[in-house]
Amino acid sequence: MVLPSGFFYPKEKLFPEQFTSLRRYKAVKLSRSLLVLSLFASFSVASAEMRPWKSSDGSKTLQANFLSRDETSVTLRRSDGRVLTFSIDKLHKDEQTFLEENHPYQTPEGAKEPEGDAFGPLKFGDTRNEVEAKLLDSSLVKSNIEAGLFGRTGLNGVFETTETIGGLPCFLYFDWTNSGGLQEVTLRTKDLGAMAYTSKLQATWNELINLLNKLYGKPLSVSPYPEQKELQDGLMLASHLWRTNDGHSVLLGTSQAQSNYTVSVRFTTKRIQPVVIP
Repeated sequence: MVLPSGFFYPKEKLFPEQFTSLRRYKAVKLSRSLLVLSLFASFSVASAEMRPWKSSDGSKTLQANFLSRDETSVTLRRSDGRVLTFSIDKLHKDEQTFLEENHPYQTPEGAKEPEGDAFGPLKFGDTRNEVEAKLLDSSLVKSNIEAGLFGRTGLNGVFETTETIGGLPCFLYFDWTNSGGLQEVTLRTKDLGAMAYTSKLQATWNELINLLNKLYGKPLSVSPYPEQKELQDGLMLASHLWRTNDGHSVLLGTSQAQSNYTVSVRFTTKRIQPVVIP
């Protein structure tokens, strides 16, 4: 008789030499099971391995592991748990090659459009026309550009919040699936110089924490306001992570674009996992 464990239980009484054979069989089976488990463990460690990531000119390097990527950006995690998002074109050519060889961008066959709440009236999976119509009808945002010109300008950066946050207006940016469904919304302040980093931008960061706590409850991970020296061109460094009721992720952090800085909130369908630092 075969037991659920995979071992057999004999109907007849065994002789001593048969007991020896049975013990050997169990030992071999157990060894094989342990080998398989060790291989899976090795694979898991390797897939999350820390590696150096260089900036486009090679002047800055950070240690982080790969989390995810889309067509234009890559999301990484440092050893302290901080989540970073880089524009791929701001990475060194070596890192771009590494991504293409090890994490090529592709949409899984049969992938469904994302679903769930995004920002305000927007839903993940909305088409561009649906996003445009909902925002034009929303009291949360406004646009100083005629709707008839959206086809020429695109939607990125043309809608701003009706009310300022921490004294600053915030603008909306979008990312889409290959089939045209909304998969990410970024709420971003206007670009400001370095002098505003620890004043106006930090005030907006503080107010956004209060707003997001009211919407999503206690964050899954919290870090202090990112130091200015930690940033580099094309990088968003997250300080807070929330989880929505739909299982999506909300990331708050600061970003650098050339010599200017912003505070950003990413509403993304990617399920970013927090890291507990002992």
